[in-house]
Amino acid sequence: MRLTRGISGKQTVTCPFPMLALATDCVSVATSAPESSHGTWEDWRHMLFKPLPAPDNPGVLKHYLWGAETIVVHDRASRAAYSRHTAPLSLKLVRSGSERYNVHGFFEAVVPGEFLVVNEAQPYESAIDADAPVETMCVFFSRQEALDAERLQLQDAALVDDPSAVAPKFEFPAVKRRADGVLWQMMVAVPSLRGAPALARQEFSARLLSTLIDDERPRWRSKDALDSLRSSTRAELYRRCLIGRAYIDAVFDTEIALEDIAAVAGLSRTHFLRSFTRCFGETPYQALRRRRLEHAAELLRARCYSVTDVALAVGYNNFSAFARAFRAFYGVAPSTFVR
Repeated sequence: MRLTRGISGKQTVTCPFPMLALATDCVSVATSAPESSHGTWEDWRHMLFKPLPAPDNPGVLKHYLWGAETIVVHDRASRAAYSRHTAPLSLKLVRSGSERYNVHGFFEAVVPGEFLVVNEAQPYESAIDADAPVETMCVFFSRQEALDAERLQLQDAALVDDPSAVAPKFEFPAVKRRADGVLWQMMVAVPSLRGAPALARQEFSARLLSTLIDDERPRWRSKDALDSLRSSTRAELYRRCLIGRAYIDAVFDTEIALEDIAAVAGLSRTHFLRSFTRCFGETPYQALRRRRLEHAAELLRARCYSVTDVALAVGYNNFSAFARAFRAFYGVAPSTFVR
């Protein structure tokens, strides 16, 4: 696992893959750590540092992200815009602020307590636009580590006979999740790996990836509610329903139609409606209403907004309709919810 940082100081720098300029407020890992001005790695107390190279360097992706080891990019930035590109299997999270990612044709905002896993070579773009610096962290797993993690699906006997046996490829749905329990504890511990011995970093990154897979696998049982005969078809339908649900979560405060959600998921309206309902036990509209009302409750608890403002903020143009929906969901009127 290599941990890299940007160039310290507030400035505009050239980004390492086809993207826009990055205006960044970076905090040095250590003021005494040397930095290279020629695009080469320098070792310092088990850490490797590298400046951001020019985008016309054909080896940028190969040497900056597609390394033989897992790489961690940990930095602070108030403005960043990365155009669509591909990378190794990667974990995206923020420790403060918000970073927006577009994997499936719409942006999802990742905030502290959430994470996003993007598959190897899956195109995506990301952006940071904030008044205060956002602390962002990306873990780019090496290809070898990803292959080793996939092999854990095989029986021990098969791995003893052939340690390099090929296992079924594990694909993440690439939608943001809440991180709880052991998984979140591991994520917040990533920065503590700075300066750790190489073996400790390698063990940690292997455990982190296997924990991500273990956390994802039980969720795929929902696909069994679908009636397709082939398991691969059920898995693909479930992935598309997850994308549809992520789209609802991303744009819940706007007017959206069933055909909009189905188009993002790549399904017809009727097929998407039936599959979504079987997967999650609620219709797309019920999911939209629940998301709106949950966010309304968060805003009301903050005591910073009037009930009318809250209704408008979560996508209700009719206050009476909002009040009825809120009372039906929470059992009390929004005006008395936090009293």
